Amino acid sequence: MKKANVFLIGGAPGVGKTTLGRALATKLGLVSVSVDDLMTVAQAVTTPETHLGLHVMRKVPHLEYFTHSPVEQLKADADIQHEAAWPFLKQLILKRATWDTSPIVIDGWHLRPHRVAELNLPTVWSSWIVVEPDVLVERENNNRQWLQGSSDPDRMLDNFLARSLWYNELIQQQASEWQMNILWQTGDVSVDALCQMVLAAIDK
Repeated sequence: MKKANVFLIGGAPGVGKTTLGRALATKLGLVSVSVDDLMTVAQAVTTPETHLGLHVMRKVPHLEYFTHSPVEQLKADADIQHEAAWPFLKQLILKRATWDTSPIVIDGWHLRPHRVAELNLPTVWSSWIVVEPDVLVERENNNRQWLQGSSDPDRMLDNFLARSLWYNELIQQQASEWQMNILWQTGDVSVDALCQMVLAAIDK
C-alpha cells in the first residue's frame, strides 16, 4: 500500500478540526493547512458575480446572517458553498497526493466524506471528527463572546447550533457509509488522544 501524502481532517464547526490538524502535523513533522484560510484567499480574489457559491454566506454581515436566516437556509447555503469550494480543494488534494515528498495535513468543514471517497486515492487518508451533540451544545454555550453585537444572541446561537448539529450527523452518516475512520469526541478525549487514534489508524 502506498504511503499517504495527504491527511484530511473533517467535521462540523466547533469540533476541534484545526486543533487536531495542527497537533497531528506537529507529530508527523508536516505542514498544516486550514480550509478556512484557503476560503479567505478564494473569496479575496473572486466576487459574488463571478463565484456566487463562495460568497453565499456573505450576503449580509455574519451577525445578521446567523441571527435572522432560517435554519434551512443555513443548511442550503452550506451545501452551496461546499460544492463551490470542492473544485479547488480537489485540485489541491490531487496535486499533493501525487507528490513523493512534502505530505500535508488539511482540515476543514468544507471537506465531505463522499467527495473524498470518490477520489479513491490510496495516498489520501481521511479522518472525521464526530462529537456527541450535548458536548457540541456545551462548547458553543461556553463560547458566547462571538455572539456579541447580535440583536438576538440566543436566536443566533440556536441557529448556528442547529446547522452544526445537522452537519455533525451528516458527517457521521457519510463517513459510516463509506467505512471511513471516525474519531468519536465524547467531550473527555484529549487532542493528544485523538492524535494517537489517528496514528494508530494510519499504521493499520
